[in-house]
Amino acid sequence: MNKLSIFVSLTALISFAGSAFAMDGIRARMIEQARKEGAFVVAGSNAAEFRDRLKGFRKQYPWLQVKAFDANTSATINRVVTEAKAGKLTIDMVGVDESGTESLAQKGLLKGYEYPHMKDIIGNTQPRHGQYVDAFMNPRVQGIYNTDLVKPEDAPKSWDDMTSAKYKGLTLLSRSSEEFPSRLAWLWGSTDKLNWEKSFDFFTRMVKNQSPAIGRGYAGGTKRVAAGDVGIFWFPALGTYSKLKAKGAPVEMIAFPKFPMTFRSFAIMKDAPNPAGSWLLIDYLMSPEGQYEYTDVVSAKVVVNKNAKSGKLAKVLVDGGATEQNAALVDPATAARIYTPAVLKKSEDFFFKLLGIK
Repeated sequence: MNKLSIFVSLTALISFAGSAFAMDGIRARMIEQARKEGAFVVAGSNAAEFRDRLKGFRKQYPWLQVKAFDANTSATINRVVTEAKAGKLTIDMVGVDESGTESLAQKGLLKGYEYPHMKDIIGNTQPRHGQYVDAFMNPRVQGIYNTDLVKPEDAPKSWDDMTSAKYKGLTLLSRSSEEFPSRLAWLWGSTDKLNWEKSFDFFTRMVKNQSPAIGRGYAGGTKRVAAGDVGIFWFPALGTYSKLKAKGAPVEMIAFPKFPMTFRSFAIMKDAPNPAGSWLLIDYLMSPEGQYEYTDVVSAKVVVNKNAKSGKLAKVLVDGGATEQNAALVDPATAARIYTPAVLKKSEDFFFKLLGIK
């Protein structure tokens, strides 16, 4: 090795060590501040599980109390915005999908922080403005099916298969999937030009050919598939599926390239009463330990830390093909530009009209 190479290597090592030292200093200050706060409030889906099931976090900070407001993205955002307008904010951090955190960022309600593990995070997953972190990827695969009602060889292998009349009377759509016409319009478009025509035609043919049952939410529909009440559930969320599959339920995933991938995001409110404890939780969730524990006991998501192993719930997804490689990954900045309120309303209006929902 020549002198220049040695110099470059030493410079990189010193820079890395300096950065690690600086992050350790930030963490030490946050721990000191969190001891004074004593508690913090996290809001969003799975919030109660942060309080009750993240044993690794509780082991690191046994003196820090986690309080939870368990609600979906819409309810969480509405509460945060209402409290912020009233100047009586009780929520310190949110854990919701990236559309929710992005809306809070655009309203100027979030405060960005530095986190130690960002150098290890998969590229193209984080917002450029740094107001929140995308801690986990959420694969929105084509569907799940009951293997007693639909044999693997008969399960759809393409988008065109998904509209086939041979599944008439077997399928379910959730009214909560109202954003999917816009997701597929982007998937089948070019750059920022959405292919609404192809997306609308796809859903129109699916509904016309199959007359799917209409459900609310995702957990209930997934349980209906596992029970044999429904053969195929199109565009499900996979949290309940992974837990049922891990217990031996007769369910399988439909996940062929490419399917949309969203994110589970975490953010600290700008005027949070207790920001330090919130910072420590996000720090833990972005670490290899936190990534593993979250995907092992809390929820089925795909990890974003390159050094993290997948927990058992995430492994169900990965084994079924719900991987980063099979997904159509859109970075948060692009997603914010594409999925505007007008685009989402157009998607919802079409979807609800198609399903006969007023």
